[in-house]
Amino acid sequence: MNAKHAALEFERNIESAWTLPSRLYTDPTVLELEKEKIFRRTWQLAGNTRHACGESKTLADPETYLCAEIAGEPVVLSRDAAGVLRAFSNVCRHRAGPIAEGAGCRSNFRCGYHGWTYTLDGRLIGTPDVDGMEFFDRTTMGMVPLGLAEWEQFLFVNFDRAAPPLAAFLEDIPERARRFAVPEFEFAERREYLMECNWKVYVDNYLEGYHIPIAHPGLMREIDYAGYRVEPHRYSSRQIAPVRPKSQEGVESRVYGEPGQEEALYYWVFPNLMLNLYPENLQTNLVVPLTHEKTLVIFEWYYRDAGSSAVRERMGRAVEFSHQVQEEDIHLCEAVQRGLRSSTYDRGRYCVKRENGVHHFHSLLVEFLER
Repeated sequence: MNAKHAALEFERNIESAWTLPSRLYTDPTVLELEKEKIFRRTWQLAGNTRHACGESKTLADPETYLCAEIAGEPVVLSRDAAGVLRAFSNVCRHRAGPIAEGAGCRSNFRCGYHGWTYTLDGRLIGTPDVDGMEFFDRTTMGMVPLGLAEWEQFLFVNFDRAAPPLAAFLEDIPERARRFAVPEFEFAERREYLMECNWKVYVDNYLEGYHIPIAHPGLMREIDYAGYRVEPHRYSSRQIAPVRPKSQEGVESRVYGEPGQEEALYYWVFPNLMLNLYPENLQTNLVVPLTHEKTLVIFEWYYRDAGSSAVRERMGRAVEFSHQVQEEDIHLCEAVQRGLRSSTYDRGRYCVKRENGVHHFHSLLVEFLER
């Protein structure tokens, strides 16, 4: 870190710890540092193999591609004629034009700026009108490869080829998720929420249930708050949210499972991904920083038998309930961002019983920023 951000004092003992200084949420230069040290050194969800690529094909088929963006970095996923899937920077080596756009089916890429052409495995094969260029070697000017890893149908990209494998970040999630038959889930719904706050404010809010009794009356009726807790792991944390017995409310749960059963798994994966697993669906929440005080959160739902009317009805209830909770959280997060800009506030304290997930997140932030 530079001198301006060098003094990141952080106490590993939550009982005596203070929260992160407010400048980490309000200084635009901090986000640029986070892009360099966190977002380009961790596994970022970039797409899935079920994504439609036209002509009744998906990214699972040969000669298909999908473009994505990771913290401002253009990325393209491509599957060649032999069926090999790769990830590349979607920036032409000539003058930084776009190599590909959207999603589709093709046998090679042609940059939309000057027509330089690349194969789906990244080799540069076409360079119009370069006569007279000295010391030019096409073999050294191919697309820049990125790290690529898969979990079920989900695809993750990493700019750091020396980063720990995806398995180190997911830890026990694949094993615990096996009983949910995730490969059977199909994309069903997507909602995007734009909010005026730093991306870390949203993650902080997700990682604690301390605010539920005050801010989420509907959610409070669904869960047994006394049993709510967060279980941190190395690069992830799991939230345990028991369901209230039906007899107490007399209505079917709109989002959780049956009372008394471990019907759902709620995971956060550092730095910006939430995976919420239920018996018949998976919900992903991806937190995308746009500026230091503007964040996009992308919710996607994947369901088994998503086309059936009964499933659509249940999905509708769950999505609308999630939307209600999300609207409440947006109001909170934007208010917190305004408070972080106040001259009267710099740091706070952690609730030991309820905010250990936030403390764990902050410890990882400091670890990566100080590397």
